[in-house]
Amino acid sequence: MTDLLARAYDPEEFRKQGHALIDRLADYLGTVESYPANPYETPDASLAAFRKLLGERAGADEIFAGVIDHSVHLHNPRYMGHQVVPPAPLAALGDVAASLLNTGMAIFEMGRAGTAMERIVIEEFARMLRLAPEAGGFLTSGGSLANLTALLAARSRQWPEGDVWQMGSHAIRPCLLVNEQAHYCIDRAVRIMGWGAEGIIHVPTDRELRMRTELIDELVVDARKRGLTPIAIVGSACTTSTGTFDHIDALADAAARNKLWLHIDGAHGAAVRLDPDRQHLTAGLERADSVAVDFHKMLLSPAITTGLFFRDGTDAYRTFQQRAEYLLTAESSEEDWSNIARRSFECTKRMLGLRTFTLLSVYGPELFRDYVVRVGELGRELGRQVRRHPELELFMEPDVNIVCFRFGHPTLSATARDGLNQLIRTTLTESGQIYLVQTRIDGEVYLRCTLTNAFTTSADLSDMLARVASVGHELLQLRGNLRE
Repeated sequence: MTDLLARAYDPEEFRKQGHALIDRLADYLGTVESYPANPYETPDASLAAFRKLLGERAGADEIFAGVIDHSVHLHNPRYMGHQVVPPAPLAALGDVAASLLNTGMAIFEMGRAGTAMERIVIEEFARMLRLAPEAGGFLTSGGSLANLTALLAARSRQWPEGDVWQMGSHAIRPCLLVNEQAHYCIDRAVRIMGWGAEGIIHVPTDRELRMRTELIDELVVDARKRGLTPIAIVGSACTTSTGTFDHIDALADAAARNKLWLHIDGAHGAAVRLDPDRQHLTAGLERADSVAVDFHKMLLSPAITTGLFFRDGTDAYRTFQQRAEYLLTAESSEEDWSNIARRSFECTKRMLGLRTFTLLSVYGPELFRDYVVRVGELGRELGRQVRRHPELELFMEPDVNIVCFRFGHPTLSATARDGLNQLIRTTLTESGQIYLVQTRIDGEVYLRCTLTNAFTTSADLSDMLARVASVGHELLQLRGNLRE
């Protein structure tokens, strides 16, 4: 044992470093409004800053201070950017414990505590989301992996000519139907499974970008005439760009008529099931064969924490059926809940359940309900403020906490308006004080806010809109001066 190794594992040095970090983070939470929501920095400048820290052999406290200073600040109420929740501090402490223990979760004997907590978290949220009584599932690393795993399970159940796991996928040409506004990971999953471009059939949407479910039957018939084999329908709850919810009950009816698997990508929006005023948006969720839910988007947990739920819990065992003598001792599709590698793509998986289990135990399920209700209210409030503003245009009444709008002016062409809104977003990003993003809807640029911070106020929203309008006017004035 060298002195350096002994020092790296010394409990007292860890205690000193840990106390200093917790004090720094607690101070950070208390003063986070003094930080810019998104401190602007180029990639090269950030790289240089951390090269300098390493070159100087900076200590732990200096490194942690640098990480805070150079990061986006989700706990700042002016953060209105991407769909990542400011995690509850207790959930972050769970990550400290999980990282130190570092127990993999492929098999029960390696991950006893994590496996037990994960089962309980899945059971509790299946109940809270009012899924089918026989629902089951597991946690995994992100919505993209959850959606891929669900579609692999759909392929396993729907495959008409033998077991694809053993025989390969060359026998037929499978495909799925999905909202044309769905997250790109669905298209990526189709291509990973080897179905190619023809393996994804985009269902047209209405003016609010909800899937036109009345077209599904005809699209299924057409696909079969072309030699394709539809396997699944994928609904969005909600779409990433606009926060629009597909009509899940209608999708379930179409899936039943056509004998297809129904998967709901509820990464962001399935959690609104907890909000009494918005639960109608997820009507029929219990009828889906599988549902993906990101706890790091709307359920207060650090990234990446995703639940994959199956209406019939035994469907979770359809996807991965392998023998690994050093780990999994038998091939079986029978339920074996305590050895998670039988269901999940991951082998050495983090103790994901600890993050949510601690919040459930210490604060109760009401914490998650209160959060979902609060950010939904903020979405409505921002929608109201945009509607009242004479120079701003709201894309649609927000279903949840994603709000799309744009700055407009009667003298602008569509192309000029798009360019102006892009410049507004760039200007605000470079200022760093407010963080919002942009999207394209039917080819046109909109500013996009996702209100994930429960401490954002109506005044914060008013200030953000005032800045958008002010920057818009400044850019219009500059444009006029340049023409002159």
